[in-house]
Amino acid sequence: MSTDTEPKPEIPREPVASSNIDSTGYDPASETLAVQFRRGHVYHHSGVPPDLVERFAAAESKGRFYSEHIRGKFKSELMTGVCPACLDIGWVGRMCDDCGTKKYAEIARGRQEP
Repeated sequence: MSTDTEPKPEIPREPVASSNIDSTGYDPASETLAVQFRRGHVYHHSGVPPDLVERFAAAESKGRFYSEHIRGKFKSELMTGVCPACLDIGWVGRMCDDCGTKKYAEIARGRQEP
């Protein structure tokens, strides 16, 4: 895990009503959808068209819609990582909010999405 990574760009997110998804945001210029899960991790999905984002926002079950229409269908990147000192979850490249001694580092994972 690298600890000298520059912080990645963040897309502002708004809370959503869901048992699994905490918040979502969208950058129409880059067609990038940001999804934060209840466990704290944030994924950016690129190439997501605006009409799909609107359908996602209106979906009765955000988690089901995400699983059926977004997860695995678009290029995704995990934007959050773990502090190597205290294991807190935060934005890759930023100083840990919890212990303040290390930067959040990228996670080497086999599976890229929850």
